[in-house]
Amino acid sequence: MKKDTHIILGICIVFLCAAAFMFYRGQEKTVSTEEFTVSEDSLTEGILTEEAANRKAFSEKGQKTEGAAGSTSSPETVEECAVSVLGAVKHPGIFRYHGNARIYDAIKARGGFKKNAAKDSVNLAKPLTDGEQIQVLTKKQMRQQKSRMADEVSAAGNSEPDSGNALLNINKATKEELMELPGIGEAKALLIINYRTEHGSFHTPEELMNISGIKEGIYNKIKAWITTG
Repeated sequence: MKKDTHIILGICIVFLCAAAFMFYRGQEKTVSTEEFTVSEDSLTEGILTEEAANRKAFSEKGQKTEGAAGSTSSPETVEECAVSVLGAVKHPGIFRYHGNARIYDAIKARGGFKKNAAKDSVNLAKPLTDGEQIQVLTKKQMRQQKSRMADEVSAAGNSEPDSGNALLNINKATKEELMELPGIGEAKALLIINYRTEHGSFHTPEELMNISGIKEGIYNKIKAWITTG
């Protein structure tokens, strides 16, 4: 019986050893599986991180390329222009500009008109041309210029204008058109228009002498250039 007890005890020990061995093997497989899962997850995360980094680098490279392309294209340069402003302005000299400008801009930049300036001696709305010269006359110079024009007409005699030149109809002429006649300034042009408004159309050019300030001398200078119909 003692011998049987030893056999049974030996079998139990063998069974316990076998059970311990099987338990140990199971734990080892579990650890290996977890390690493999962690490694696989880490690998997947690494791949995703690398792809994100590559996309970011590609995006930044594209932005830099676009920025470089934008920096190499310089805006179109506008050439500088200059005109000379002389005469009855406060600060005669050179007016420089870019793009487009008019005589008004040039005179304003040089300080504006002097008090004695004949403002109608220039066309303020005229576009500027690079290199041109703008001469603003004084009121005295303007009168002298008109006087010279009148003298030239008188010197030529009271001959009729060339057939190619149309006569000015004083019943329809504007102030500016009347001022082109020799001896007719702004004041006399307005007198003609006011007379025409109050008394109706002129029947003959001689009726101009009914206006105060327009006498025979002035009429003789302009009679060859006007008509009433």
